Amino acid sequence: MSSKIKYGVYIANFGKGWIADDFVELAKETEKAGWDGFFLWDHLYPADMPEANAVDPFVVLAAIASQTKKIRIGTTVTPLSRRSPWQVARETATLDHLSNGRFILGVGLGGDPVNEFAAFGMESNDKLRGEMLDESLDIIQGLWSGEKFAYDGKHYQIKETQFLPTPIQKPSIPIWVGGNWPNKPPFRRAAKYQGVFPLLANSWDGLQAKDYQDILTYIKKYQQQQNKSFDVVFMTNFFYWEKENNFDQMIREYSSVGVNWFVHCFHPWEGDFDTFKQLVKNVPWK
Repeated sequence: MSSKIKYGVYIANFGKGWIADDFVELAKETEKAGWDGFFLWDHLYPADMPEANAVDPFVVLAAIASQTKKIRIGTTVTPLSRRSPWQVARETATLDHLSNGRFILGVGLGGDPVNEFAAFGMESNDKLRGEMLDESLDIIQGLWSGEKFAYDGKHYQIKETQFLPTPIQKPSIPIWVGGNWPNKPPFRRAAKYQGVFPLLANSWDGLQAKDYQDILTYIKKYQQQQNKSFDVVFMTNFFYWEKENNFDQMIREYSSVGVNWFVHCFHPWEGDFDTFKQLVKNVPWK
């Protein structure tokens, strides 16, 4: 597990009146202010805000990659069953090159199966989407390898092929697995990869430090390499903690149980881009 604490912006890929250039500008301000990461949601149709503009996160991240130099960038999280795995493999390898090895792929089951899956003729059953997610991860890693690769799964089949170039990052682009605790399957899945992004099932309330202890205890039972580097992400509202004068205490408490990425969640219904640009400049950890 990485010991250095990192701070990131975690923002919806939609908002009323927002355009792609706004996200690029905000990411540049985020880097300038000293944040470590900039992560976009991956929603196709935000049914709870139908008047909002939505952008494709991979296209916007490509623009961000070309306009930044240091911050990690990525999706949190991409529902892989909604995208073809070979396309994701190609797009993410390209993003890794554009960013000079700064890309992180966040993956998960995805939310709102009615409006973001069934409405577009895609699979909405959670169990089947979980199967598709696991097969997609196998395929993406196989294609990232640069070796000749074929696949014959329940949901996906590929004749022998070879994808080049390989990603810059070795052995591969980091994969963070998102999931709602205490649902267990996502956390067994996370044990195979490089990080975990937990949320609390059926609630916007934040996870407590004790929850992270339980999550990591559970994940470690399934990790084959106990000492491998593993990112643990905590989503919170930095500026709430700052107002309560216990931001430092929050960081100490959660980092002591294994959290090494703290991401501030910017909701589109909480403000506009001018507000967010001011917030990212006022980092509370400095």
